[in-house]
Amino acid sequence: MSQHKKLSVLISPGNWNPEPWVEGLSASELIDEIHVWPTEANLEKVELLLVWKPLPEGVVSRLPNLKFLSSMGAGVDHLLGDSQIPKDLPVMRIVDKYLAIDMTNYVMMSLMIYQRRYHQLIENQKNNVWGRLGYSKVKVGVLGLGALGSHLARQLVKSGFEVYGFSRNPKELEGVESYSGKDLNAFLAKPEVLVNLLPLNDYTKDILNYDFFTKMQPRAYLINVARGGHLVEADLIRALDEGLLKGATLDVFRQEPLPSDHPFWGRDDIIITPHVASVTTPDSAINQVLENCRNFLEGRPLNYLVDLARQY
Repeated sequence: MSQHKKLSVLISPGNWNPEPWVEGLSASELIDEIHVWPTEANLEKVELLLVWKPLPEGVVSRLPNLKFLSSMGAGVDHLLGDSQIPKDLPVMRIVDKYLAIDMTNYVMMSLMIYQRRYHQLIENQKNNVWGRLGYSKVKVGVLGLGALGSHLARQLVKSGFEVYGFSRNPKELEGVESYSGKDLNAFLAKPEVLVNLLPLNDYTKDILNYDFFTKMQPRAYLINVARGGHLVEADLIRALDEGLLKGATLDVFRQEPLPSDHPFWGRDDIIITPHVASVTTPDSAINQVLENCRNFLEGRPLNYLVDLARQY
């Protein structure tokens, strides 16, 4: 280990409860002081900043010895383009197997509800109707083959779905028909159900728009579990009203909580869940943070670094 014996940490948890993070980090011999933002304490010794959105204005200027920064979740869109972050500052994200498992389970649940026509089964029960509903094989497209998307695509293959994938750069996954780069339109024509798991950045903001929907298979179904900023909400309503899309399951929104007067509420063709598809597990995430703390103290490369220029 280097001359550094322990690290001082500042946690800026946004709307998350910081207590599990404080408790988990405090138990490690690698950690010295832990501060929680907002605070008036002297932060000169802080070398690690843990942050969930948003990054508070002025916080970095109070950290003259900041050595690296970590998102408290898989997403880093709240850090992209923030002028407070020095260009040479290492930035990490959380790559948690439990995030991938939870996300995959949520999408599988949504697919089953769609494929097995669960809403109609509920209506039949209400009306004392005994009626077996047929179903067919579903072609599923995964838009974004990062850690979460790749895990989902592999599990979909194992579950017998016909799977298509799209990523910015070419990727090969067994059993997945993959597209990349300029092949987006060819990809969109394939699946009946499209799952969005792209990172949110300058390249992908507003990508789920009316023009995008016209390139999809007629009467396709959308599942958005990435970020609300991907979806042009008025364009989705238009696409549904015109019959371009059959329906949508949405877990993320531009404004959260979703306002009570939002036009998505009350629509039979939209399922709304309150950003619960996949939530960071503090215990697992803290272990990753501590692993990187040890790497830093011992002069080894950090894991799960984000390329801010590529925006993921």
